[in-house]
Amino acid sequence: MQETQQPQAGADPAGLSSVTGAFRRPTLTQRGPKLRTLAALAGWAAAIGVIGLAVGIRGLILILVSTTPGWYEPTLIAMGLVGVALTAAAFLTVQYRYVPWALLGLSSAVLLSSIIATGTI
Repeated sequence: MQETQQPQAGADPAGLSSVTGAFRRPTLTQRGPKLRTLAALAGWAAAIGVIGLAVGIRGLILILVSTTPGWYEPTLIAMGLVGVALTAAAFLTVQYRYVPWALLGLSSAVLLSSIIATGTI
């Protein structure tokens, strides 16, 4: 008579553990930021975006309708790009405590300077 071996507890008889292991979701050891923090960052970034859009539209109208100094258009474009980069960097550094807030503050300072530059024309 042939003896059949019973699979031991914990052993996978069909070799499925290697297949199911490939589809198992990894466990995250580091938790993400608080939703309150993300909501506050998103709100501040949205406010910067809406105000920046208004400044950009006003700048476009000034460029199309009147004669602006030669420095105005490149300066407005550069300020817009720097502001967008700082705001995006704030979201990329959301896992740090103070860095995203500092970046959004710098982005707000750039926006304020573009408002001043647009208001003087």
